[in-house]
Amino acid sequence: MGNLRNILVVIERKQLRQPALERGIALYNYAMAHNKKENRHDDVKIIAVLPVAQEPWNLTSFLAVDKAQFEEDYKKKQERWLKAYLAINAMGVKIETKVIFSKEVGKDLVEIAKENCCDILIKTAEIHGLLDSVISTPLDWQMLRHSAVPVCIAKDHLWTPSGTIAVAVDLSDPDDEMLRLTNLRLLREAQRLSLFTGCKISLINAITPIIPPVAVDLPGYTPDSVYDNALKEGCKRALSFAARHKISPNDCHIGEGNLDDVIYDECKKLNPTALFIGTSARKGIASALIGNICERVSDNLSCDVVVITPKAVIRNVPTANPSKSY
Repeated sequence: MGNLRNILVVIERKQLRQPALERGIALYNYAMAHNKKENRHDDVKIIAVLPVAQEPWNLTSFLAVDKAQFEEDYKKKQERWLKAYLAINAMGVKIETKVIFSKEVGKDLVEIAKENCCDILIKTAEIHGLLDSVISTPLDWQMLRHSAVPVCIAKDHLWTPSGTIAVAVDLSDPDDEMLRLTNLRLLREAQRLSLFTGCKISLINAITPIIPPVAVDLPGYTPDSVYDNALKEGCKRALSFAARHKISPNDCHIGEGNLDDVIYDECKKLNPTALFIGTSARKGIASALIGNICERVSDNLSCDVVVITPKAVIRNVPTANPSKSY
């Protein structure tokens, strides 16, 4: 999130309310107040994007004599609506408007965020069906898989000035460099949001049970001892990670089981303002059959979910030869 200079908000015409815009304005106000407190003069703005999907089965567009002119007129109509809506619902906030007419809305939104060096991309949560990942990928899931900036899936609830920000870390493999960098990026982004909002940080870590082989004939070997040692080692790693980053053991919530189940159970107890989670960003058949944990979590939780993809992690890794590519 950095110092929050550019915030990209996705506006959806079919939504009666715009939680993404509400969240963007809240972050804008937090950032402006923080800059004023620190006597900084950083400019903060919101980029409100209204995506219009090009549908090949749209009969009106198909029958239009001049399709290019039809799309241009329709785009201008949407721009007038967007500016009128923002004039009423976002008074006094610096907002840049943009309407895109696209066949691949998700990728274009990610590209706009990249071009404008946005610190966060905010999208209102959608309701997904069982076959959504098989037939067509929903817009918010597209961004969760492709974005090189943190993506916030905003739920229809009000943010409170204080509360808890939960961070789901994966400490299962200490030797995995990408996991380590992802955990660090998640924590840093959560700490920046905490700096603006005053919320405290809580860590969530899941320890997957290990089922050891029963048919092992070794002196002093028992399956229960292997199981207990795995749990102790997992707890030790989680508490060590928290201690290195000055997080109280009381704010570490360690559960036994699958990651998505543990996150759901702990978030029901914590009722956090937002949850920060990383993603493997699976695509294609893998996403349809296996799925992404962050997608299942964002569907089930009532709090906002901020997702960081591998692209977003790599983007912030210092290199000897900096590159603009993602």
